[in-house]
Amino acid sequence: MKNELPDLREEMRLADLYSFGILDTEEEEDFSQLVELAARITNCPMAAISFIDKDRQWFKAIKNLGVRQTGRDVSFCQHTIQQDGVLIVSDASTDARFQSSPFVTGNPNISFYAGAPISSLSGQKLGAVCVLDSAQNRALSKFQQESLQTIANQISRLLELKRKNKSLINYTNKLIEAEKALHRLSIKEEETERNFIANQLHENFAQTLAATKLYIEFAETEKDLAADFLAKSKNNLEHIINEIRLLCNYIKPSDKYQASPTLLINDYVQQWSLNSNVELTYSMQIQDQDLPAETGLSIYRLLQTVLPLTKTYRVRKLALSIALNSSIEISVVYQPSTNATVDPSQLLLLKKSISMAQAEGGQLQVTRTPEGAHQIQIQLPLPVQIAV
Repeated sequence: MKNELPDLREEMRLADLYSFGILDTEEEEDFSQLVELAARITNCPMAAISFIDKDRQWFKAIKNLGVRQTGRDVSFCQHTIQQDGVLIVSDASTDARFQSSPFVTGNPNISFYAGAPISSLSGQKLGAVCVLDSAQNRALSKFQQESLQTIANQISRLLELKRKNKSLINYTNKLIEAEKALHRLSIKEEETERNFIANQLHENFAQTLAATKLYIEFAETEKDLAADFLAKSKNNLEHIINEIRLLCNYIKPSDKYQASPTLLINDYVQQWSLNSNVELTYSMQIQDQDLPAETGLSIYRLLQTVLPLTKTYRVRKLALSIALNSSIEISVVYQPSTNATVDPSQLLLLKKSISMAQAEGGQLQVTRTPEGAHQIQIQLPLPVQIAV
């Protein structure tokens, strides 16, 4: 177990390093400026920001170094990440860890090294910011060492910021794709509605009118059966008139509903409950005199999108209340079935409901009750005529 622990810690460190996506990226001004700052503060001719990969040391930014990566076995920074605080090597040629390194025995003939570890928020040491010199007998003051560590901390914050930005970009791209998908669903929904109206016009109206025309023609030629054919024609015309009224009310509620907006809402809720086979508890606590027709129509349209949302959850019981307090408050509480699945078209209805509430100057929220039930809460501003 003891032999496995160092390997596990290294795997965790590498996983943290890879999560930043920093390796093998292009040079960036933000990192280059920090390397230049480290060199100036310490008066060293060479500096670098390194990240320690599994078998290599890779430099994100360099000053006066002719390579972008080295083997991990000859890395100074590899030793920096094994400790806390700044690592100082005063004379690499006499240090058993580095004296045989080709960077010590050959160009650039490193003698002095100082490195501060770059740590992630989880505490994993990812690499180091380091300064180097071929001159002997070098040292750093306390201020220079603290400044080097401050630069390393700044690099850590820069890495975290870039990771958050990357996550935000990915999240934004997902939102854009979701928006496109919802837009496609919206187009499909509009097409479905147009098809419904076209089907009503063709199946109910055109065919019934064609049959009525035929009955009238028969009445003209078959005098003894004229009364029966005319009666059939009358029944067909009455049927068409009723169907036209229903279709018109589907598109725009009739004048009787304009006079009583609560009747419009109550009729819709009752009809929806019957058609959806849902046990409904319904409370309407607003009077007609407190509800302008336009506001009532807005509530009606909202319910047309909100109530069908519960269909995908296979709801058997639902509580709906509409009340007038400091605002118009609509609450829909339901317990979804455990094996319910989300239909993408329901997401479109939710988005449409939110947009409609916002267009009225209100808001829509989906929350949970203390008992764990789902709750859709809509708040609309008070109508002008009763606003206080």
